[in-house]
Amino acid sequence: MQKKIIALAVAALASSAAFAQTNVTVYGIADASITATSTLGDEGAATQTVYKVNSGTLSTSRIGFKGVEDLGNGLKALFTLEYGLAIDEARPVGYSTTTSATARQQFVGLTGGFGTVVAGHLQTTGLDFTLAGSALGGSTSLGATNVVETGSGGLMASANTHLISALAGGRHQNAVAYISPSFGGLTIAYNHARVTESANTTGTSDTHGQLLSASYANGPITAGAIFTRVTQPGEASVAPNITEWGLRAGYDFQVVKLQATYQRAKVQEVDADSKWVVSVSAPVGAKAAVIAEYAHVGVNSTAGDDNVNAATLAATYSLSKRTTAYAGVVAKRVQGGAVGGDTNTYALGLRHSF
Repeated sequence: MQKKIIALAVAALASSAAFAQTNVTVYGIADASITATSTLGDEGAATQTVYKVNSGTLSTSRIGFKGVEDLGNGLKALFTLEYGLAIDEARPVGYSTTTSATARQQFVGLTGGFGTVVAGHLQTTGLDFTLAGSALGGSTSLGATNVVETGSGGLMASANTHLISALAGGRHQNAVAYISPSFGGLTIAYNHARVTESANTTGTSDTHGQLLSASYANGPITAGAIFTRVTQPGEASVAPNITEWGLRAGYDFQVVKLQATYQRAKVQEVDADSKWVVSVSAPVGAKAAVIAEYAHVGVNSTAGDDNVNAATLAATYSLSKRTTAYAGVVAKRVQGGAVGGDTNTYALGLRHSF
């Protein structure tokens, strides 16, 4: 009997020691595709069809490390280090589809009954809003919600201005965030980003952004609202204040899932840009799905009005729980745009998550 008690005590001590250690997970996505982009317009070199082998068409290729340590009394420490990958080229970890190093997320924080607080280079609640607003919100190449912004020069076109954008301002350095616990499916998030940190050399307050969002998910219903404001004091070449708000809603009917998003931005109460997206996804059997999206950006500024539209039709097929084959076509049309604005892009690819 005494030996059993000693054995149980040793096992309990070993279990406690293991429980106190940080639990680290390595994860990522490897996504590669073959694409063909045709430019519509007059014949010439600028309208030649371009064929490419691309990385991250359905989902951005990445590698990440995350961990959690139990500190006791319901309090935990957590961290995430996540970096983009360009698997179609000989670039090192930390490089994505650009020529500069990209950290997708780098943060450390605490989580508990009060919610979660983190600081670092963050994926903002603005990007979370975009990802949750459509079936292809995470695809920069196929998602109409992202393609419609490319070349628009309007809504969410600058990393230092509109913060909702998945392409531009969806991530910010020098940022802190608070995410509340779920209250019956409702979650509140607040982000603060120091876009610049040089007030002592410029003599003016730093550019900074505020983001406040509410997200709801309960059964087949999803919804969200967001408000952002960027303050750029002392910036002669840009507007001092930019505000933006957005609403989204979705309902899963099982046979089809509908999602819709509307966003509006104002630059110093003068230029007003708007965007709306409708996304429909339907399962076909147990492994396949068909996705259709349409997005519109309306640019209303002192430089003139313009419109950009994008439509996507895509299909996915799950070869396994981790591997997905996909194909899609996306058409972009720019009202009043120069040659090169209107394009059709065709993609065939494979995504593997780990």
